[in-house]
Amino acid sequence: MNFKLIIISLFIISFTIVASADAYIDPNTGGIFFQTVLPLVYAMLGAIVVFWKRIVAFFKGLFGNKKDQNNS
Repeated sequence: MNFKLIIISLFIISFTIVASADAYIDPNTGGIFFQTVLPLVYAMLGAIVVFWKRIVAFFKGLFGNKKDQNNS
């Protein structure tokens, strides 16, 4: 019983003693995400919407049914 108490005590103490961290994360770092990544995503989505018919036509030309042009 004493051994279990010692183990549990050491386990709890190990979570209460924390070493200092030598790192700093700016609290506004998340703002970089909203100011750079999201506008790029929205711009790409807008380009896809604007050029959707051309994109579909391009892929239909690549993967569409190709009839033998010699027999036509």
